[in-house]
Amino acid sequence: MNDFHYLNHPDMKILKIFPSLFFAVFLISCEQEKEKIAIKKPEAVKLMQPFRFHKAIEVKPGLTLDIVSWGRGSDYIGGYLILRSDSTHLSYRSVAGELRGKVVDAWNMDLDTDGNPELYIQSVGEGKDNYLNMYIYEFGASGSSQQIRFPDLNSTLKEGYRGQDSMYIKDGKLFRDFAFYAKKDTVSKIKPTIRKLEYTLRNNGLQFKELKEDKEVVVKNP
Repeated sequence: MNDFHYLNHPDMKILKIFPSLFFAVFLISCEQEKEKIAIKKPEAVKLMQPFRFHKAIEVKPGLTLDIVSWGRGSDYIGGYLILRSDSTHLSYRSVAGELRGKVVDAWNMDLDTDGNPELYIQSVGEGKDNYLNMYIYEFGASGSSQQIRFPDLNSTLKEGYRGQDSMYIKDGKLFRDFAFYAKKDTVSKIKPTIRKLEYTLRNNGLQFKELKEDKEVVVKNP
């Protein structure tokens, strides 16, 4: 077999192409590794003192609510501030109030489906006082605001309440779960049951009903 025929043999052509293919695959692999290295989880933004919490909620394009909490001297006593920025109509308003506990979350929803969204700010206390605090405001189209009182638990629920609340939204409804102890002794070895409440909003008044397998107990906001 002459050299010309040997070099043009199909197997030799494959051998010539193979190094190029290997090099190309190597380059692609390196680029992918670079991309993996470059992708990092966003670092939590550390707020300057005296600010402790900040969350921006875009209600709709051009309308944003910024929720801020702050305070000095205590981690569980302070203040909250709601900044309403309507860049479409160049209207800027704010609402402020005293805060108990640490803000753990804030969200907006239209629980009464009247077209005016409500803002919900959730905070919790410390240690054995790890109880729920809610600060709720409804905003009108003009930027006006009205505070909505969060109803207290009734005496029956209060007796076994020890905090550990979970607030969540499901199917456009607002729910609250918490551990319920049968005895006042917080060190009781009896496993607590879980109580579940559903909140509704009518005429700017919140009320809740306890959800049970056999019945629902409705408690109205006084």
